Amino acid sequence: MRTEQDLYVETGYRILHEDDFFFVVDKPSPLPVHPVGRFKEKNLLSLLKRDLVSCRGELRIVNRLDSETSGLVMVAKSSSVAGKLGILFERRQVRKEYYTVVFGVPIEKEGTIAMSLGTKIERGHNIRMPDPDGEKAQTDFQVLRSFGDYSLLKVIPRTGRTHQIRAHLAYLGHPVVGDKVYIDAAIFERYIHDGWQEDMRSVVKAERLLLHASLLAFQHPVTGEDLKFTAEIPPCFDVFLDQAMSRIA
Repeated sequence: MRTEQDLYVETGYRILHEDDFFFVVDKPSPLPVHPVGRFKEKNLLSLLKRDLVSCRGELRIVNRLDSETSGLVMVAKSSSVAGKLGILFERRQVRKEYYTVVFGVPIEKEGTIAMSLGTKIERGHNIRMPDPDGEKAQTDFQVLRSFGDYSLLKVIPRTGRTHQIRAHLAYLGHPVVGDKVYIDAAIFERYIHDGWQEDMRSVVKAERLLLHASLLAFQHPVTGEDLKFTAEIPPCFDVFLDQAMSRIA
């Protein structure tokens, strides 16, 4: 098993906004948001505390993204502001938009996936699955373009369940490209122990998860100002889709 020093992460985060109350950060992939497992130092919160000395003890992650999901993360400068922002998310008063590349072409060009999610344990990891008695979850999607065996989607999660977008799209029959958990859990097990191996590409097709949190819009919990933040889609999305187009040209 690799040590933390051997584990590859992207550390080039960008601060898109700062005021007296919170930061908005564009997180790269792969990079965990919290210290977890072997990523005690290689995570967004630890990097921010290292770099932002003046507020290192107070920082709180508000909206968690998976390690391999890139995009917008809000970081509060105090526990009280974190609580106020958290309430906005709980009350569904934050508009969120994602872009993702999926396998296949959905039959409907736009639609809603309303499927409650439960959890099962597979190879020691929590995996979301359909469960009528589970957490209610709703995801809206729109097919923007199709590229042979793949499609680019805009996705709007109406609820905020763990792995919601990934699980919903997988059970729709269109898993996210690069999703080691919902395509092949055995590959995910290898990945977390040994890192990326090139033979994995034949199954998951991309080294990273092609899921990006692109927009957050909400009312400032202190000033009341209407805010909207955006993060550009990473270049690797275009590279993958250009390659997909070249194979069908």
